[in-house]
Amino acid sequence: MQKTAPLQIADPLGVPGAPQETLSAVMAHLEQHSAEGAAGQLIVVTDRQGDRDRAGYAAVLIAGPVVTVAAQAFGPRFGHSGMEALEQLVRWAQDHGWPVRETVLNVSDFTRVIDEPDTREIRKLVAASNPSDPGIYLVWPAAWKEERWQD
Repeated sequence: MQKTAPLQIADPLGVPGAPQETLSAVMAHLEQHSAEGAAGQLIVVTDRQGDRDRAGYAAVLIAGPVVTVAAQAFGPRFGHSGMEALEQLVRWAQDHGWPVRETVLNVSDFTRVIDEPDTREIRKLVAASNPSDPGIYLVWPAAWKEERWQD
């Protein structure tokens, strides 16, 4: 039986519901790891399936053996700034050749795993993640587009 490499789980980054503060913390963390040349992946985590126009996301960033969880502060659930933060995070991943994956967790698991990540739960989350088209995180909700046209 092959032994899995140990994961180093960093303290969660950001403030739940605060997109710009969370994005700033994540970007500072990512710049450190990209300077080290670490290959990685971005896993967006949500508690909502099939309702992207109202989804909120947390992020799991894997750079080598270092795993960092970012607070739930991305996506349309957090308004225009949440959508902008999600777009910037996904574009950063694309620009650095990181694959984007997605995992959907039920609400009770979501809160526990994101707020208090442990190795076992993170391994399960990674195993349950699916490859995702980064473009779906760059599309703003249709209702918001209509608001812009009326302005």
